[in-house]
Amino acid sequence: MGFRFRRSIRIAPGLRVNVGKRGVSLSAGVRGASVTVGPRGTYTNVGIPGTGISYREKVGGGSEQRRTARTQQRLEREYERLERERIRQEALSKIKLSLDKETGELQIENSFGGPLSRQDLKLVWDQKRSAILEWLQQQAEEINGDVEMLTSIHHDTPSPNSEPEYEIVPFDEPSPEQPKQPEATSKPQLRLMPPLGFFARLFKNKRSTYEKQQQQLREEHERALLFWEETERKKIEDYQTRLQEHADLKKDWENRRNDYEAKEADKKASFHELLRTSEEVMNKTLEDALNSLSWPRETLVSYQITNQGQRVWLDVDLPEIEDLPQKVASVASTGKKLNVKTKAVKQLQLEYAQHVHGIAFRLLGTVFATLPTADTVVISGFSQRLDSSIGRIRDDYLFSAKTKRGQYSNIDFDALDKVNPVDALGGFEIRRKLTTAGVFKAIDPFEPQEGVGSGLEM
Repeated sequence: MGFRFRRSIRIAPGLRVNVGKRGVSLSAGVRGASVTVGPRGTYTNVGIPGTGISYREKVGGGSEQRRTARTQQRLEREYERLERERIRQEALSKIKLSLDKETGELQIENSFGGPLSRQDLKLVWDQKRSAILEWLQQQAEEINGDVEMLTSIHHDTPSPNSEPEYEIVPFDEPSPEQPKQPEATSKPQLRLMPPLGFFARLFKNKRSTYEKQQQQLREEHERALLFWEETERKKIEDYQTRLQEHADLKKDWENRRNDYEAKEADKKASFHELLRTSEEVMNKTLEDALNSLSWPRETLVSYQITNQGQRVWLDVDLPEIEDLPQKVASVASTGKKLNVKTKAVKQLQLEYAQHVHGIAFRLLGTVFATLPTADTVVISGFSQRLDSSIGRIRDDYLFSAKTKRGQYSNIDFDALDKVNPVDALGGFEIRRKLTTAGVFKAIDPFEPQEGVGSGLEM
C-alpha cells in the first residue's frame, strides 16, 4: 500500500475513470468498497471513510473464479470487521460519565448507555484522561458548593468613606415610530392584440371583430389606469396625514422627555442634600443599596433609621447552618474517582461563624457607605434553631454588635482579604457567646429606642 496523487473524472454514479502516470484505469463501486481495473491488473478496495483504515488486494492469475470468490469472502469479512470497528470507535467517542455523589465512584458508559470492556476502558483513559479529570473536578466543586464565596462574602464590602451618587434613570418611553412610505404599485400597461395576419385582413367581419376587441382592451386599460391613479393619490394623502400625526406625537414625546430629564437633573443636583435631610430619601437609598447587593443566599433584613439619620438599626435573619455545604470532595490520587467525606462538625461550625459574621460586616459597610449621616449602626443576627426543652423551633439571636463610623473606618478596606470578620466584630461593642469550636449560644440583642423597622428581602 502507498500514497498516490491522481486525478479522477466522474462519468457515472459508482463509476470513475482515473488518469495517472501509468495509464487509464476504471473504478466501480460505492464509497468504502470498490473494484479497480487498469494496466497493472484488477484490485479490490475496502475502507472506512474518515478513519484512514483501508484494505486492498489484487485479483488475477489462474483459477480466476475461485480466487475471486475467496477474495470476495475475505473482503466481506474484512468490511464487516471494519464496520464493527467504526461503530465501536463512534461509541467510544461519545462516552457518558456519571458519578455517585455519596461514594464518589465514577461510572463510564458508551454512547448507547452500555458498559465498556476492559480494553475499551483503557482506550478511553488513554485518550480522554484530561477531559475526565476536568469533569471530576467540576463535580467536586459542585459538591463543595460555594463555601469560598460564603466565607469571603465580606471581601466586597464598600469603604465607609464613600458616598452614593444619584444615577439618572433614562427616559424609557420609546419614540413614536416613523410611518413607512407606501410602496408604489406598477402602472397598468396597455396590452393590445397582435396585428391581424394578411389573410385575416381580407375578411371584413374579422377586421370588425378585431377592432372591437382592441377598443375593449383600450377602454379596460383606461379604467384600470384611472383606478390606479385614484389609489395612488389616496395612498399619498394617507401617508401625508400619518406624517403630520407622527410629527405631533413626536413633539409631545419630546416635551415629556425634556420634562422628565429636567426633573432627573434636579433630583441629581439636590440628591446629596436630601440624603442628609429627607428620611424618605434615606430609606429609599438604603433599600436600593441593599437590593443591589450580590448575595449568595436569600436573606431577610429589617432596618430602622432614627435620630435624623444618625443611628441605624439592622436585624438580619441569618441562614441556618444546615444551608451550608455539608460535604467536602476532592479528586483521588488515582484520578479515577472522588474522595467524598462529610465535613467534621467543628469545620462546619467555624465556616458558619465566618459566614454570618461576614454578612454582618458587609451590611455595616453598606449602611455607612450609603448614609453619610449615619454615625452609629447596630446590627443583630438571629437564626431559627430547635429548643430541645420544648421541642419547638425558635428565633435565637446569635450576636448583636454596635459600632461607630470612626471605629469602623479604622479597618483597611484595601486589604479585606486579610480581615477576619469574626475578629472584626469582636472589636466592636458586641453581645456574643461563641465558643472556640464555632458554637453560638443565644443572647439578648441591643434594643431600638423607638419605632418599628421595615422588612426587606434580598
